[in-house]
Amino acid sequence: MDYPKLNNIEASPIEYRGQNLICIRDPRNLSGKTLFVPYETLFIIKHFDGNHSILDIQKRFMEQFRQILFRDELEKIIGQLDDALLLQSEKFLNYKKDIEDEFKNSSARESSHAGLSYPNQESELRDWLSNFFKNNEESNSEKDGFKKIRGIISPHIDFRRGGKSYALAYRELLSNSDVETFIIYGTAHYADVENPFILTRKTFKTPLGEVENDFEIIDNLVKECSWDLFEGEIAHRTEHSIEFQVVFLQYLFSKIKKIKIVPILCNSFHKFIQNGKSPKEDENSSKFLKKISEIINSKEKSFFIIAGADMAHVGLKFGDPEPVDGTMLRWIRQRDALSLSYAEKIDAEGFYKSIEEEKDKRKICGLSPIYSLLSTINAIEGKLIDYDQALEQDTGSVVSFASMGFYS
Repeated sequence: MDYPKLNNIEASPIEYRGQNLICIRDPRNLSGKTLFVPYETLFIIKHFDGNHSILDIQKRFMEQFRQILFRDELEKIIGQLDDALLLQSEKFLNYKKDIEDEFKNSSARESSHAGLSYPNQESELRDWLSNFFKNNEESNSEKDGFKKIRGIISPHIDFRRGGKSYALAYRELLSNSDVETFIIYGTAHYADVENPFILTRKTFKTPLGEVENDFEIIDNLVKECSWDLFEGEIAHRTEHSIEFQVVFLQYLFSKIKKIKIVPILCNSFHKFIQNGKSPKEDENSSKFLKKISEIINSKEKSFFIIAGADMAHVGLKFGDPEPVDGTMLRWIRQRDALSLSYAEKIDAEGFYKSIEEEKDKRKICGLSPIYSLLSTINAIEGKLIDYDQALEQDTGSVVSFASMGFYS
């Protein structure tokens, strides 16, 4: 491999066995492997862009460190990355094709995070989730006299850090138990297609059972849109943003009634921010969201909308040059509060502009699902239920998240 090229990877600083290292992994977790490398190795692999030859990399290493990087050492690093399926290589492409073919031919989307992010046994999972609901306040709909809750923003951060916020959002659903179909907008963190919204017809499996899709709604969307809404469907395979919402829905309803979902992965809106345009100016995005809004307002069924979305991602772990400090945390909180105030007013464009005007400095991964919810929900107003910041001291990074209910 004379011109090594990396796949999309996550690289974050970590202390491992007393050493300061860089943790490298495939965010899609194709191989299940994680590599821990010294900072010098990070310098090497950042040149694995398909444009630098082995000789080029050796030369750059000498210029930077005044040391010789022998070819066999470099090839060893290449081999380790290739074994972990982190390089664009024949091995990776063959493995990727096998994975995609297997997923394409399956009727179900198997849980990708059971046993990792939450227990993989039903009884244990139910007990585990019940702890998040203990000692939480009554729902906003009960307190404030709203007629009905029509949707929620829920986090998609791991349950360990966001469990309370999930529970505060999902307990709102108990006041609207007649819902037939849940439309779930989730962040597509690692989709490698231009498709703004990615559908799947596969049922979702978790330790709590299996949830079917509302095929009638999906077929209506496919009929309305002239492009392939299933392009990039493989992104559903390991994406957690919808899976985590399904787990909570099953916890609340699987023993009460049969529910259906419409799982929609929302691709990044970063290109719109770069171009200074709103998603409503994109023909495909606006047409798709308009159709969903028409379906919801048709009143043929009872719908509920969920956005599985986090807010800011700031710090070393997310590519920023400096770790977060108290000043940055306060700034994030203030900017998040501004964005969420537009969400409370169900102002999709105001929400988008509050992020676009700062060129997404906060890296709001929930931008597209929250915008989609605000563009399609049939509600009068929203109310913030919970807000929190998950700070990682060891990486100098933070993820913020919120729960919000939308009521008529």
